[in-house]
Amino acid sequence: MVANKKDKKRGIHILRPLYVPISNAIRRTFGTRGYVFAICKFLRRLSDVYFRNYINSYRSPYGHKCIDEERHKVINLQAHVFGDNNKGKVIMLLENQSHHAGFCAIWVYFLNRLSFADKMGFYYVIDWEESEFYQEDHPMHGSTSIFEYYFEQPSGITLADARKSNFVVYDWNNPEFGYNDTFHVGDTNDYRFTAKDVEKFAEIQRKYIHLHKEIELSIRDQIDKLFHGKTNVVGVHARGADTKIGYKGHPTIVSSEDYIDETQKMVEKLNADIIFLATDDQEMLDQFKAFFGERLVYYKDVIRSTGTIMNCFIEEKRENHHYLLGLEIIRDVYTLAACSGFVCGMSYVGFIVQIIKKANEECFDDFIRLFKGVNEDGVDLNKALARKKIADKWKKELKL
Repeated sequence: MVANKKDKKRGIHILRPLYVPISNAIRRTFGTRGYVFAICKFLRRLSDVYFRNYINSYRSPYGHKCIDEERHKVINLQAHVFGDNNKGKVIMLLENQSHHAGFCAIWVYFLNRLSFADKMGFYYVIDWEESEFYQEDHPMHGSTSIFEYYFEQPSGITLADARKSNFVVYDWNNPEFGYNDTFHVGDTNDYRFTAKDVEKFAEIQRKYIHLHKEIELSIRDQIDKLFHGKTNVVGVHARGADTKIGYKGHPTIVSSEDYIDETQKMVEKLNADIIFLATDDQEMLDQFKAFFGERLVYYKDVIRSTGTIMNCFIEEKRENHHYLLGLEIIRDVYTLAACSGFVCGMSYVGFIVQIIKKANEECFDDFIRLFKGVNEDGVDLNKALARKKIADKWKKELKL
C-alpha cells in the first residue's frame, strides 16, 4: 500500500483538472444517489486492485440473515495482516490524502472518523503523511506522520507499530466501501455544523485527541504570557487573505469593520480586559490595532498575508517552516478556546475552537458567528482557468 503512494499521487495530479469539473457536473445534473453517479465512481476506481478485491468479496448490506432470522446491516470491511503485533486488537488505519485541505478541516475530518471507530470499538491510527502546507522533508518528533508531529496517536499505537500489526482495517471513509456517517466533511452541509455536531465531536476530542506533552505545556505558557494574567478576554478569529477573492460556494467575506463592530459590542457586554486576535491578514491586524490600541494582543511570530495569497503558500526561510505553520494554527485554536468570549466567521477554525471549549467542559460567556451566506456566484475553483488566474495573481504578490 505504502509503496504505491507516489504513483497514486502522480495520477491524481494528472487527472484532477479533468476529474473535478466532470465529477461536479455529474453531481449537479444527476445527484449523488442514482445509477449514473454510482457507475462513474465504479469506473473511476476499477484500476485499483484493492477496489476490485472489495467488489469481488462484497456482500449485500441488507441481504444477510443472522441466527435470530432478523435481517441486519452488514458493514463490508477488509482485514489486512501485516505482522504479529497487537494480536487481538482490530486496528482501523486512516490514510489521509487531503493534500490541499486546511489544518482544522482535516482535524474535524479526523474527529468524524474517530467517532465511527469509537462506535465500532476499533483501535484507531492516523496516517497523515502528505500535505502541501504542513509536511516537512524530515521527521519531526521522530515521525514522518504530520499527525504525529503534534499529537499522540488516539489509541496509543504508533503508525510504525500499526504497519506491523496482525489485524488492520483501512478506513476508506466512503459509502461505497460499506459505511458512511451522517456528518461528512467536504459535503454540501459544510456550513451547517450544528450544536449536536459540536457536542458529539467534543466528546471524541476529549477522549482521543491529545497534544504531545511538551507542545501542550509550551502553548499554556505562551497563553499565560500573552494574557498577562487577564482572564476576561474576548477572542476573535478573522479570516482575510484569499477570502477577498470571493470563491463560488464559499462563505461571503466579512469585512474588518463588521468584525471590529461585533468585537466592540462583546467587549462592552463582558467588560473585557483585552482582545486576542488570530488572523491570517496583515490589513485586518492593522485595523484592529488602530481601533483597540494597547488592549489588543496577538502572536507576533505569525506569517500573515498582505494581499489575497493564503499564508500557507508564503515560503519563509525559517527552520521547520511547514511544521510551524501547523503549530501556529494549533496554538491559535487553544488560545481562542481559553478566552471568555468568542467572535468568528464561518470556518473550520471556529468549529474546532468550539469543540475544544466544550471538550474542556466549559462554555463561552458570549459567542457570535458572523455569517452572511454563501457566494452563489464568484470565482469557480472547479475551473482550471480560474485557478490559473489566482496562481498568477499570487505569484505577483510574492514578488512584491
